[in-house]
Amino acid sequence: MSRPVVFYAPHADDETLNMGITIAEHVAASRPTYVVLMTRGRLTSALQAINGEIYSGYWKGYHNPSFEGYEPLTKDTLAQARVTEFHHACTQLGVPRENQFVEYLDNPSKEETLEYDEAKAIIRKYIIMFPDADHYTLSYHDVHPDHAHVGQALLDLYNEGEINYYVRFIISMATRMQLESKGDPIPGGGWKDTPTDSTIQQKLINACRCYSAWAPLLGAYAIGYHSVAGQFEKLLDNPFHYLHQPNE
Repeated sequence: MSRPVVFYAPHADDETLNMGITIAEHVAASRPTYVVLMTRGRLTSALQAINGEIYSGYWKGYHNPSFEGYEPLTKDTLAQARVTEFHHACTQLGVPRENQFVEYLDNPSKEETLEYDEAKAIIRKYIIMFPDADHYTLSYHDVHPDHAHVGQALLDLYNEGEINYYVRFIISMATRMQLESKGDPIPGGGWKDTPTDSTIQQKLINACRCYSAWAPLLGAYAIGYHSVAGQFEKLLDNPFHYLHQPNE
């Protein structure tokens, strides 16, 4: 049997937007593939957009929950909806439900951001659970501190000898767009992971659809697209991820 591979997604949508092609490829290669969601996504401007408090660039207007027939979201109901989007998207990528794990590093009883020490402890938990696994997450070069903390934690665990096999880092779409806008190089040479066939590409498309579904009465609020619609559109227009090796 092939060795397992574990992907760490700091937030719901990272597994699709920033890792979806790579995840689907590992599934297609019959590798036991696991995805760990590190937070429940309580902190996002999508909350205010869906509640009609700010203009929604995705909706091209202001929501009116009362008129549209749904209750304004709280951080808790938003988190529940984001986790649901995550599960649906992972399933479209081919990851079985039992291989999808949800942590809670944005617990309101503590700081709601994803800190380095917390990320390191969670990754170590899965290293112990899957001692012969490869591990993937977003790059420690990332512009988002939550992403960078997970990347740095994975890098340090690798450099400290706690991981027996491979680690790889993925450049998030947000980081890629910032680097491209400045004309800066992609860290580590930025090799591309592109869909190997139309089946992989269709899985990616279907996973993205899970983040654009709008059916409030059914608990679907298109949170991913209310948050970063432009990033999804850029990915679908030209689907690939940049990856790099550790210490690059």
